[in-house]
Amino acid sequence: MSLAIEAFIDNARTYCELIESDRHDLGTLRQTLLALMQGVPYLIVNGADDSNDIEFPRRGHDGWTEDVSRLADFPLQYYRMVFNPLELEDESTVVGDVCDDLADIYGDLWHGLQAHDAGATIHAVNYWRDSYRDHWGHHAVGAVSAIDSYIRQNVG
Repeated sequence: MSLAIEAFIDNARTYCELIESDRHDLGTLRQTLLALMQGVPYLIVNGADDSNDIEFPRRGHDGWTEDVSRLADFPLQYYRMVFNPLELEDESTVVGDVCDDLADIYGDLWHGLQAHDAGATIHAVNYWRDSYRDHWGHHAVGAVSAIDSYIRQNVG
């Protein structure tokens, strides 16, 4: 396993521990999200994924609800964002939810950690890479933008 993948796994575990804690430091969350995003291009593995028949645990809706409620101490929740920044003709904005973002990211990273911890690292790496493109990457970009704006306006 490459050092980059080991670093990503460490960052995923750190992120999950941050979300599971009862205090959520904005600066640490921002840095951890940025480290995770920076590691995505290196999520490349060789070899076959022989775990296709294994169902690894997922958070599900009840888990997501629990994860969102754990973020009740967060100093910000809603923010405005452009849904697709590449659609230059569409000037509409949507409302993002940082707690939803962080919980969704947690769910995807947690699922990958379940696979990795069960010995299915190839499955985990492929899942993290693909789900970044299709799901948690959108949440990460929105959360980082909102958290960074909040820190710059309120913390300094």
